[in-house]
Amino acid sequence: MAILTADAPLVALRMATPVRSRVGPLLRPASVICAALVLLIVGNLGRVPIAAVDPTKDAPVLFNDGVVLVILVAGLLAGMRARAWRIDAPGLLALAFAAVGGLAAILAVPRFGLTGTELVFSLAYLARWFAYFGIYLVAINTLQEGDVPAVWRALETAILVFAAFGIVQSLFLPGFAQIVQPQGGWDVQGRRLVSTFLDPNMAGALIVIGLLVVAARLSAGVAVPRWKPLVLITALLLTLSRGSIVAFAAGGLVILAARGVSRRLLRLAAAVVLLSLPFVPALLALARSFNKLRIDASALARVTLWLRGVAVFADNPVLGVGFNTYGFVQRAYGWDLRNTPRFGIDGGLLFIAVMTGLVGLALYLGMVGLVVRRCRRIWRDTARGAEDRGLAIGVAAATAAILVHSLFVNSLLLPLIMEPLWILWALTFVMRGPTRAGAAFVPGPRVASFSFALRAHSR
Repeated sequence: MAILTADAPLVALRMATPVRSRVGPLLRPASVICAALVLLIVGNLGRVPIAAVDPTKDAPVLFNDGVVLVILVAGLLAGMRARAWRIDAPGLLALAFAAVGGLAAILAVPRFGLTGTELVFSLAYLARWFAYFGIYLVAINTLQEGDVPAVWRALETAILVFAAFGIVQSLFLPGFAQIVQPQGGWDVQGRRLVSTFLDPNMAGALIVIGLLVVAARLSAGVAVPRWKPLVLITALLLTLSRGSIVAFAAGGLVILAARGVSRRLLRLAAAVVLLSLPFVPALLALARSFNKLRIDASALARVTLWLRGVAVFADNPVLGVGFNTYGFVQRAYGWDLRNTPRFGIDGGLLFIAVMTGLVGLALYLGMVGLVVRRCRRIWRDTARGAEDRGLAIGVAAATAAILVHSLFVNSLLLPLIMEPLWILWALTFVMRGPTRAGAAFVPGPRVASFSFALRAHSR
């Protein structure tokens, strides 16, 4: 068994090829990943609450969690057969980030009076985060460059179906979350689009990911049917999610910075504006009914949560308070937790800093920064086709968008959002090699070349 970091030095190139073994046609990792992305549309319809430490906080198991386990099993079997496993630089930083989060949680036991059960509860969510990160490891070890179009099509199909159903749900199934899960504790959203995620902000995050990749591919010259962005834009507007719209704008700036203003995007924007004009009055009336046109109590409560997070971070700046311990930490601070999220902060990177301190924040930013740099290297490679460059721009734009979106909803740590992000990040690893099929990979001048190899030879 060999464990290799990538980008690997030349001496390890022979072992650093993707795992190509098939563990039966149904368990071929690439096929499992594609199927998992399509099944993402099950969303929170496959949510099963289980007992939790805090009576006001359930610890749900998702249908999608089981799908992720199938991916991990398929990847493990393929890796065992190939006797090779590799970890790239972002993967190493993710491992270090998880280690810091776990260590900080253990250190929080005496500081904040956590019980053994509460520690297990906190570490269980870290284990879930690690499992979803495992998708990335499976993907970079098993996918080949020829798998990239199929994986993207699977994700695109899932998002389009999700958005199309959401439009139907918004028009004809108001209060959808209460219809399918009367005891689920979901907020009443009326005619807002929630689709199968049952939450407009979570739904908006997934739609933004798909919309930005589609827009980026258009900007790079890929022939994309115009109905796809139109469906996604319509769905995004129907979420009435201010955070999602701001996130889309942030991702759009990344696309403009990478490609500039293209005629394709201008034509698409003009078409959207013209088609949207007849529906603007109804959309504004719907937004006004949910107080989305002014600063409401929800927005002010978010500011309060941000200030609490800053206070906790200031008291624990190095390693933070530990992964998923925030609910117990707030109890130790003596804060009134009625009508507020107990275990999370809608603060994105602020919440990362609260949980893991400056050390964890630096590791997380380093991981994201390496992925974005890899995307930039791909889209600036003029020898590549429009498909590769457009996808790379879209991945970078979606990453920036989710970082912004997480300021409003803790989407950085939502499993249903982490999964498509991890897979998109992995696709840039698969694409980062040479453009001609079958050529040996030689690290470029800006690629980290540190690595190690552990080899165990069976007798």
